[in-house]
Amino acid sequence: MKRAEIVQRMMFDYDSMSEVEIRELCVNLPKKIIRWLGAHHPDNRTRKIFFRLTNITIGEGTVINQNFIVSDGYAPLLVIGKRVAISPNVTVICESNPNNSQLQQFEHVRDNLICAKNILIDDDSWIGSNVVMLPGITIGKCSIVGAGSVVTKDVLPRTIVAGVPAVKIREFKRKIKY
Repeated sequence: MKRAEIVQRMMFDYDSMSEVEIRELCVNLPKKIIRWLGAHHPDNRTRKIFFRLTNITIGEGTVINQNFIVSDGYAPLLVIGKRVAISPNVTVICESNPNNSQLQQFEHVRDNLICAKNILIDDDSWIGSNVVMLPGITIGKCSIVGAGSVVTKDVLPRTIVAGVPAVKIREFKRKIKY
């Protein structure tokens, strides 16, 4: 089966396919196409299959909405916990570099800006629309990142942050019982 036929089948016949069938079809696709399917597929269950196939760890009960973009070079740098809610148009940057630009020759760029670092979005967090997360941060358990925020440093558990850069707005005093 040609790549275009595989993609078409997964985009339009996904509801009649098992996870095993989807995984078997993906064996014949490059990671770029699988990740694109993850970002643009209409179904949450199927999106998560594609993201998992490209080395993203995703916990049970998590919802990832469309246009979830991850820059990680397909390395296992992103871990998403259980019951996380990720709104549309979120961008996670685990790996950052200027690609073919001559900027790589500048010492400051090479030593401080080119990196590949893990990002953790812990259990029960809620990430608002159009959030951007930069390399090396952790979103603590039961935290909320407001829409349009740019997260440049760790977010403590049970905290609401928002803004550019994201700053603490509020803290939840009460813990959730499991």
